Amino acid sequence: MSLRESAKNSGQEADLKMVTGSTSDGGVPHGELLVELSDAVAGWRWDEVAVLRPRGCRELGPQATSDAILVASGFNGITRVADAIGIRLDPHTAEASVELRENLGLNAFAPQEKW
Repeated sequence: MSLRESAKNSGQEADLKMVTGSTSDGGVPHGELLVELSDAVAGWRWDEVAVLRPRGCRELGPQATSDAILVASGFNGITRVADAIGIRLDPHTAEASVELRENLGLNAFAPQEKW
């Protein structure tokens, strides 16, 4: 997961539970801004993205802001396509992610048959 890797690179410990609605910064530099930006992108709230983009450019730089928006958009799109056409997790990933999905509350985001 990118948050885990970003935290390793920053020397901080990531708080992965933040992906299920916590207001945490995830333990990464500029985490609060990145959470706000990705939440606005995932929620299709383009007016908020328009407000956050200049702030991101100031705090992160234009390239990092663009990258963050692209990653949030791409991840959101890929996940929606997979869910919409009924792609299931492969057996190895489903088995290996049981504890992670339970700990983070991810099972609430997709029908049980997805796993």
